[in-house]
Amino acid sequence: MSALQKTMNRLYILVGSNIDPNENVKKGLKHLNQSDSIVVEAVSSEFISKPVGMEGSDFTNIVLRCSTNLEFIETNTLLKEIEAICGRERDPQNKFTPRTLDLDIICWNNFEGIIEGYVLPDPDIEKHDYIKVPLSEVKI
Repeated sequence: MSALQKTMNRLYILVGSNIDPNENVKKGLKHLNQSDSIVVEAVSSEFISKPVGMEGSDFTNIVLRCSTNLEFIETNTLLKEIEAICGRERDPQNKFTPRTLDLDIICWNNFEGIIEGYVLPDPDIEKHDYIKVPLSEVKI
């Protein structure tokens, strides 16, 4: 491999929203599809669930199978930028708040361990159907 070639990474992204989810999930997908850096290969069906750890409206969740030649931290930064464009406001004092859009990397290649402070695969996959069920639809 030449120095200019980058490794293609396979990742799975959990998409969630409980503030106008029909609009915000579509908006997030639009921004991902417009990105030159991430290719969306497959989209699960929607999974509707009650919020966990907070009060609020039901969440709409989907899982995306994607590929990118970005590194993990670059990919995560891009996802956080898309969240912000879609109106996501983070409360550093309370992570359990309603949200316009949540884009979380739940699997990165076949990596098991910690990258940049994130445990992968996400340990919540086995705990919550709102992750496990849509992931099972698109995982290869």
